[in-house]
Amino acid sequence: MGTLPKGPAQQHLSLLDGVFGPETYFQHARMVITVARDLTGVMKVAHKLQGKINESFGGVVEVFMEHVKQELWLKLHETTTTMGLQKGMEVPDCQVTHIPDGIRVHPYKRDHLPTLEALLLWEDASGTTRGYCLYSMSHPDIPQLSQVDEVFDIIQPYFAKRWLHVELRMAPPVKGMFEGEPIDGSAAEAAAPAEDRSEESVGAGVEVTILACHPFGFARDEQASNVAGVKQCQPLLFKGSSDHSGRARLCFLPAEVNKVQVAETERFYGYEAMLPCSQMAPLHDGPTLLTLELTPKAAADIAVHVFELPRKLPESVEGGLIDWASEARAALPDAVVEVTPLKDGAVGIRLPRVSDDAFLASAGGLPEGCVSISVTCPGFTQEERTVMLLVGSNDFYIPLEKAP
Repeated sequence: MGTLPKGPAQQHLSLLDGVFGPETYFQHARMVITVARDLTGVMKVAHKLQGKINESFGGVVEVFMEHVKQELWLKLHETTTTMGLQKGMEVPDCQVTHIPDGIRVHPYKRDHLPTLEALLLWEDASGTTRGYCLYSMSHPDIPQLSQVDEVFDIIQPYFAKRWLHVELRMAPPVKGMFEGEPIDGSAAEAAAPAEDRSEESVGAGVEVTILACHPFGFARDEQASNVAGVKQCQPLLFKGSSDHSGRARLCFLPAEVNKVQVAETERFYGYEAMLPCSQMAPLHDGPTLLTLELTPKAAADIAVHVFELPRKLPESVEGGLIDWASEARAALPDAVVEVTPLKDGAVGIRLPRVSDDAFLASAGGLPEGCVSISVTCPGFTQEERTVMLLVGSNDFYIPLEKAP
């Protein structure tokens, strides 16, 4: 069985990716509408097209009208042909907006003057101006007023993508939430008073996925042997990662129904939110803003105190243990503390020093469970301990003995 063709949404996305690239898309752009003003009726067509573009996409694109004349093109063409002169370069001061070299061939330098043309200009991530011709009609063809809707339908698909800014926050812990089954974000929001809700950002590197549920087609429109299977009807996936402020910026091709997903991590549970197309911000209001509160998992605060083992040990308390917390401790400035969860593929986490002898896990703590604590310091014997982290505070005192 041959490969099934792409659905309309996949074809549309491939078109946009071919023009703008799969990872980039403009937030603001410029459009140059070139019109031959000395041809009867063409100005009316251009003005009507300009009005439709401003009405539909005025929030993201600025339209510039560029007037050319067939009469001047004829004179220039005859002059260069008769005298053998070369047509000059564009003069930036005479442009209606900045159009760098290489974006287009100037209308007067072409073999046929465009009677109506729409050129889209935008800046990529590096700040370089890019351009793409969305529509062009050349002389002797002349656009008619009845063709405006047809021209607009050709231009419209290039403005189909939308920007979504997802702000990720950690929901405040709810009393009793770690005593049983995890609760979802809506339950956490309902259980916590508004004034107590945390606005802690989740930080950078959290992946956000959008599933745009576009229809693939209708079985009745296909031959029985060419009906798309379930695997061909998957949603379109768009992915992005949060920055240091906890905000992920994604550009996607919206469907009537879209799902925003945040995968489960060791710090918080997964989250899924529905985003109907009807709830997205209109173009003139800029990107759609969506705030998600993620339910934190049970976390353990860990503090490791590293110090030099004294020559004379303090008196022990009941059970032969020494209460190091109440004793004077000689800090080791060069000590390094690393905590590694006891599970396959786990990566060690180095704890930062917060005081003379104390090393503390970053905000949010570590997931509860068994871990290995490794303490090293030049001139001292390495110490390793396997401990169980429990929800709440976990303090460990590790004296190091001088190396022999």
